[in-house]
Amino acid sequence: MFVDACAIVSMMTGEDSADAYETALLTAASPFTSAMAAWEAIIVLSRPDQLDCTFSEAEGAVVEWLEARGIDLREAENPRQILRHAIAVAERHGIGRRHLSNFDCFHYAYAKVLAQPLLTTDQLLKQTDVATLP
Repeated sequence: MFVDACAIVSMMTGEDSADAYETALLTAASPFTSAMAAWEAIIVLSRPDQLDCTFSEAEGAVVEWLEARGIDLREAENPRQILRHAIAVAERHGIGRRHLSNFDCFHYAYAKVLAQPLLTTDQLLKQTDVATLP
């Protein structure tokens, strides 16, 4: 299962959606995420309304959290396929306000290329053709 940035942030900060993510994560055989998803989580978590820390401090927290849960930081074998799927989903669903974010397009692409469900509650990602959890 691909763990997207919103799932990482939710579980690390104890948001309302954290329990559903944790439950889904417990059933995953080999959960993973990408450097891009980790970077998005680091950006969010470093903000004053979150951990209020430097990017380096947020990186340490995210990497430690991923390792503690057995979530691998992995890249796809074929970056060209990732790019192709990110472009395709952006063309179908749009980018920007009220559409998928740039990061969402890549989270989708990783899940699509690696044929894995996407751990997200993002309603726009749930409208794509990848399986989503919870």
